[in-house]
Amino acid sequence: MPDAARRRIFDGSETTDADAPQKQQKLVFLQAKENKGYAAGNNIGLNRALADGCGVLVVANNDILFQEQAVKKLADCLASNRKIGIAAPKVVDSKGRIQPSRCGMRTGMTEIFQLYTAAKWLFYRKRQKYHCLLQNPDLPMDVYHVSGCCFAFSRECAQKTLPFDENTFLYYEEPILGIRMEQAGYRTRYEPKSVVVHQHGATAGRMRPLMHTYICQSELYYCARYLHAQKWQLCLLYHYRRMLYALRSFTDRQMRSYLKTFLKKTKLFYQEYIKK
Repeated sequence: MPDAARRRIFDGSETTDADAPQKQQKLVFLQAKENKGYAAGNNIGLNRALADGCGVLVVANNDILFQEQAVKKLADCLASNRKIGIAAPKVVDSKGRIQPSRCGMRTGMTEIFQLYTAAKWLFYRKRQKYHCLLQNPDLPMDVYHVSGCCFAFSRECAQKTLPFDENTFLYYEEPILGIRMEQAGYRTRYEPKSVVVHQHGATAGRMRPLMHTYICQSELYYCARYLHAQKWQLCLLYHYRRMLYALRSFTDRQMRSYLKTFLKKTKLFYQEYIKK
């Protein structure tokens, strides 16, 4: 993207004014017919960028603020070694505090049960290693995968690892990409010289019940499709997520109002994709 000095703006919503971005120079606005999630939306923009011949492709949420030369530093990182297929910046919040954005190991079934459930409190040391919390955040390093909020592909890597799997609406895109990077023989590099501000949480609170639905569905899909989990493992995760949501709904009115919908949607997903 930097070499062509062009940006592809993709919006998966259905209410955006498509004319607004086009008033700015060197912008191409792509409007989807419907919102199909993170993977599907990014595929539209990335496919267009590849077709236009872009050498570096940047994926970024709409709540990301790029600091000075952030994209150029990612491009320089990719250019330094052809085996580096993804470069990711240091991610901070609006107060300058570093946000966890690195993963140091493959997310297998052991990690799912140990680190993605309440059992994570029993595996504190492993959790630190998993999120690279023992590593100096000011030093570059190779990681297994990075946060999907912002990162850059080399053109060659994008051609071999894309498109994103559109069976996930939200969540678990990063572990899937990590597996694809490993299979393709590319490295994922954390480059702290590049810094972005992630204004996370502006809408997450209002969408909390829906987010839990996507987490449950994407987790089951990832475990079944990419980890080849056994049925008893999927059954255990399915009932754990449903129980956790029900417990939280006791003290959260918003989640309680969505409880029946959550149970219905996750049940239908489990029956369609897992039990067949």
